[in-house]
Amino acid sequence: MRPSFLLLLVVFAGVLAGGARAGPPLAGENLPGQLLPGEKPPGQPLPGAAVAGATVARAIVAGAAVAGAAVARAIVAGAAFGQSLPGQPLPGQPLVGEKPPGQPLVPGQPLVGEKPPGQPLGGDKLSPDYYAQTCPRAERIVAEVVQSKQMANPTTAAGVLRLFFHDCFVSGCDASVLVAATAFEKSEQSAEINHSLPGDAFDAVVRAKLALELECPEVVSCADILALAARVLITMTGGPRYPISFGRKDSLTSSPTAPDKEMPQSNFTMDQVIKLFQDKGFTVQEMVALSGGHTLGFSHCKEFAQRIYDYQGKPGNVDPTMNPVLSKGLQTACKEYLKDPTIAAFNDVMTPGKFDNMYFVNLERGLGLLATDEEMWSDKRTQPFVKLYASNPTAFFDDFSRAIDKLSLFGVKTGAAGEIRRRCDTYNHGPMPK
Repeated sequence: MRPSFLLLLVVFAGVLAGGARAGPPLAGENLPGQLLPGEKPPGQPLPGAAVAGATVARAIVAGAAVAGAAVARAIVAGAAFGQSLPGQPLPGQPLVGEKPPGQPLVPGQPLVGEKPPGQPLGGDKLSPDYYAQTCPRAERIVAEVVQSKQMANPTTAAGVLRLFFHDCFVSGCDASVLVAATAFEKSEQSAEINHSLPGDAFDAVVRAKLALELECPEVVSCADILALAARVLITMTGGPRYPISFGRKDSLTSSPTAPDKEMPQSNFTMDQVIKLFQDKGFTVQEMVALSGGHTLGFSHCKEFAQRIYDYQGKPGNVDPTMNPVLSKGLQTACKEYLKDPTIAAFNDVMTPGKFDNMYFVNLERGLGLLATDEEMWSDKRTQPFVKLYASNPTAFFDDFSRAIDKLSLFGVKTGAAGEIRRRCDTYNHGPMPK
């Protein structure tokens, strides 16, 4: 463990005790050392779940987990969290379809300019039972492969969720992000924003595809594998189990320029982020709910360096909205980031390996990492939803479930509009002519 990481464990311990923003304790906030609502005492696993690294997880909840080490070391230090049986939600999780408190989303609402769910590009309908006859064990095979990968490499869940978002948000959920660039043809992987997509995520999909090809060759698409893998790992790390339909085909093209134009950037204003989502048919509330996926994973120092080293272009200036304990710790942890671009910090500095609502609680405390995190808290359009999800994890789980289900239907291809790739990283017969 690097000395910088050890230092962070010490300096960050005072965040909860000191608070981040002036005023009384937040609604539902616990004093340091108290159990969180619904939390089991240290050493006691969740009912029906196998828990690894419980003592490390407890230390994280106590406020000691900003990653100052390289990604592999830092995130592994966050430990692996509870695993549920394939297809089983963890006890106490909301069922999709329950009416949430607050302002619920409208289930099944089609995207702007999109056919209603179940009528994707190509005309064929998606269905939860799409593989019931052709590959009945498909879901179990994918679950077993990616859960095993997550237990061996605790960064996998965050990586797969990020990979899924990068795939769906650019041209739709069609596995176009999985196509590898060659000396003759660039792909979405060539885009700068995709250079940092983690190898563990690609490896999880490749392993699942290999297992499925042995069971039922050329039946299950890579797009369906990625969508299912994301759902399995969200549930495995403590998140909701939402419905998923199958029948996506894999894309016949992969644009090297589209991701940098269509993906939200860490330095975007909230106006830019909202417009980007609205152009794809997502509401402000759905955008905030999907942003809760940042509860898993990490960001490289270059993505927030401007906030801690030269805020507003002034060397030595620090973003005053960031918790001072966090900013000082990050300055120490990231001081060599120009020499070592792998240095990163957890997006959720409190429970980085667990899917929960702590990301929103952190925003209230000035513990957001990226500039867009802080804007989400300060913007009047998004703050009400941040407050709702920070105080009500059930509302967050339900709204996230609806939003990611909607995302999983965005721009899917079926029928002759796509193919079932034999290998996820390459087309069966080369890319479709432009």
